[in-house]
Amino acid sequence: MLPLGYKLEISGLVQGVGFRPLIYEIATQLKLFGEVYNDGFGVEIFLLCDEVKLNEFIEKLKVHLPPLARIDRLKSTLTRVKPYKDFVISNSKQSPKTAPILSDFSLCLKCKEEFYNPQNPRFLYPFITCTHCGPRFSIIKALPYDRKNTSMSEFLMCDFCQSEYENPLNRRFHAQPISCPHCEIKVNLKDTKGQILASKNKAFELCAKFLKEGKILAVKGMGGFHLMCDALNLSALKELRARKRRPKKPFALMCKDIKQAQNLAFIDEDEAKLLQSPLSPIVLLKAKQELECIAPDIDKIGIMLAYTPLHLLLFEYFEGVLVATSANLSGESIIFKEDVLLQKLKGIFDFYLDYEREIINPSDDSIAQIIGGKTMFLRTSRALNPCYIELDERDCKQSILALGAELKNEFVIYHQNKLIISPYIGDLKSLDTQERFFSLLDFFKQTYELEFDMILCDKHPHFSYVKQFKAYKTYKISHHYAHFCAALFEFGVDEKVLGFIFDGTGYGDDGTIWGGEIFLGDLKEYERIGHFENFKLINSDIKNLQNLALSVIWHYDLENEAKDFLAQIPQIKQNNLKKIYCKSTLLTSSLGRIIDAFGAIVFNQEKISYEAQIGLLCEKFYDKNLDFSYELSFQNGQINFKEVILGALKDEKSRAVTGFFNALANFMIELSEAYQVKVILSGGVFQNKTLLEILKRKKFDFFVPLKFPCNDSQIALGQMAHFLKLIKMSEI
Repeated sequence: MLPLGYKLEISGLVQGVGFRPLIYEIATQLKLFGEVYNDGFGVEIFLLCDEVKLNEFIEKLKVHLPPLARIDRLKSTLTRVKPYKDFVISNSKQSPKTAPILSDFSLCLKCKEEFYNPQNPRFLYPFITCTHCGPRFSIIKALPYDRKNTSMSEFLMCDFCQSEYENPLNRRFHAQPISCPHCEIKVNLKDTKGQILASKNKAFELCAKFLKEGKILAVKGMGGFHLMCDALNLSALKELRARKRRPKKPFALMCKDIKQAQNLAFIDEDEAKLLQSPLSPIVLLKAKQELECIAPDIDKIGIMLAYTPLHLLLFEYFEGVLVATSANLSGESIIFKEDVLLQKLKGIFDFYLDYEREIINPSDDSIAQIIGGKTMFLRTSRALNPCYIELDERDCKQSILALGAELKNEFVIYHQNKLIISPYIGDLKSLDTQERFFSLLDFFKQTYELEFDMILCDKHPHFSYVKQFKAYKTYKISHHYAHFCAALFEFGVDEKVLGFIFDGTGYGDDGTIWGGEIFLGDLKEYERIGHFENFKLINSDIKNLQNLALSVIWHYDLENEAKDFLAQIPQIKQNNLKKIYCKSTLLTSSLGRIIDAFGAIVFNQEKISYEAQIGLLCEKFYDKNLDFSYELSFQNGQINFKEVILGALKDEKSRAVTGFFNALANFMIELSEAYQVKVILSGGVFQNKTLLEILKRKKFDFFVPLKFPCNDSQIALGQMAHFLKLIKMSEI
């Protein structure tokens, strides 16, 4: 009869992160016999031991987890096991696939030390990596996560790399992207015709020379190409803006290290920690001085530190700060293939730095900011998504797809009691981005062998990407209720709460455009107890701020008070727009559009160049030392904002902005006191750091999404959270 032992089934982030070598090391230390291997669910371990040794093993495992690992579920079962004579790491086993695919991470400290060590075989090698860092999602083709299933399958390991790869006690044990200068991934600098100008370190040297001369380069990063130029070269910045047709939208910056970043921005301890973390996102920071051509008119800049050895090698030759903006056409997804780069961005860059390893799955840089010492993510992609969440309940055997929103899209899959949240995809109004949506969805379908039983979608009747699923059974969820439910899910709140759901645009239950909503509800149902007054839109072009300003002026019959503002607009144009306004049936309660109309008046802005431009301008002019507020009156479930518009027409910038933001905060606090329940805030308006800091200073107790963006990227998660709640309650 076989001896008794234990079988451990572990799921979570446990593949490709150095988890099995740790198991091997602990088992060896405790002199335990058995085996460990990856399977489609995670990791399985067999141990020939008693319960005391098992508990000691599990305790050590939890204490010494590798940096990127996460245990979601650990199940141990007493069973008969083989009569093991040692402990081994066995080959991966195929099975139904639910194992997570990790995202791509920045270079770890140990690899960084080796990168800069002249005595190390990988000194200044642009693809140094180990199981604690480097690419995962960007190179994987299929599960299990083995080299043959990645774009590294094209590269034959040298003997040196092979020896590390096969050594369970080496941190490069089964590090699938492993390579070194003897089995290198080649880097080439090319011209716009694809001709190689230089290779290896010479490519980086020439790259730096061109950057210093003011040239614009496309540089292949972890998940796609960046457009780069010298961030302190004014003519290069102006040229990049002209070529990209990007007059005002801020550029993200890449710095070599934290010291370089501190020269540009005020960085507190939490922000420094986030910048230098394995996530290495773009962090929104307060600029130390005006950087007019980098972030026009505003006082914030987005900075990330060099997160790959390839970027670090570039900084060995280039002394300065780099603009690092996604290589794409406006509204389209990041370009990650050489032929597409040459086809679509011809005339935008002068040269490009490319490498041989193929990117299978592109990803954008994640974006975050620090609020009250906590990290709030505004975009979740590189180093964060795909995100896998194992649920406690096992109430549903279906496979479900939540399609999410049209803007800032991410989708969510429910399969075998797990949520799979896709990386950031973008705005699906673009056909290019829709192609990325369906390509990424197909990748997950094939990887996990999925067939969907139900499709969850927005109530908007005209989303083209939703129409692609007309053959499926569908369930529709209100856009703003999805915002509400996503926040409830993040904080595990399962009771009735008051929700302020403020954003730019979302299809309302009554067919109007919502965006300034107050809900009372839970994951099962909700009641709309209030909203900003509906006002007419002149047309659907929300980038035309002047039209929004005219709409709110006419809504409140403020033409006399707005004489100075109206004097800037030709009378013929006003007359024509007034006719359109009077006939318009487009109604909105959107606080985002009210903020834009307010900004058009206060900052004399006719159009916006990018989303949240007015919000960022407001943050610059808010004066926390000014004790002043307008009033937002609330009658019959409607928020009257007439005083805010009057203030915009007569007060100077700082007073107007301060009065508006304080009015919003005071209104939310006062209304909340009448309900005495928990309060959640969700929707894109609450990405505004200044507004949240006002609420915190006033000691207001609220929940706002941090881990999952409070903008439209969270919509699919909210759709899924509501639907699973209904299933749990047997209401579907």
